[in-house]
Amino acid sequence: MMKKWLIASVAIFGSWSGSVSAHGTAPQAAAANFETLTVVVNGVKAESAADHTTADGKRYVSIRAFAELFDRSFALKGGNREAVFNERTVPNVRMIQGEPTAWIRDLAAAVGAQQVTYDAERNEIYVLALPEGSIQVSETVPAMGEHWGNPQAGDLPVGPFYGVHEGKLVFLEYMIDWKDFQEGKNHVNLKGMKGVPSPEVVQVDVEFQPAGHPGFETPHYDIHLYFISDSEQQQIQ
Repeated sequence: MMKKWLIASVAIFGSWSGSVSAHGTAPQAAAANFETLTVVVNGVKAESAADHTTADGKRYVSIRAFAELFDRSFALKGGNREAVFNERTVPNVRMIQGEPTAWIRDLAAAVGAQQVTYDAERNEIYVLALPEGSIQVSETVPAMGEHWGNPQAGDLPVGPFYGVHEGKLVFLEYMIDWKDFQEGKNHVNLKGMKGVPSPEVVQVDVEFQPAGHPGFETPHYDIHLYFISDSEQQQIQ
């Protein structure tokens, strides 16, 4: 991915310097706080020593590390002052020891992320970036969280649904009509986490709902793939 990005950057927009000086073309890295900053997208870390906080409180993160989580390339332009990422122009690029960085909210907007939260105690940025069109469809359910999905995609009630608690992704869910199992019906190539970073599945719950529940009153199975432990799940209220 790094090689692909570098070739694209040089071929399309010309070479760029790996250092910053008072006469450089990109914004300088002066007045930056490099205290350990953790950047997480859907529970997956985007790691880079170039992540930092500017004097005005904006948190800049590595464009490379962020783009790699989505398996997408980017290119620099305008004397390294801008980046083209996911067909969006990301402004105000800051070069840190040859590493292009950008404001996390600009990068999040480029991928259509739903939320960006910051934990001051952990100095952690969490980006919730669900597949396009995902919106909140329920309030918090105990031991689950909020349910998010795309009502316009024609995927419901099967799903996928995305569980979110305090701005963080906690599960992926599908709901399968019990008759589908009896009749041997297949559900293949379900969308799931396609196109967005996905954490590891920690546990799976398969629960039969004999009377259904609001939103899907037909008897069915709820299949939850949790990205958190059972103890963490039970603390959700």
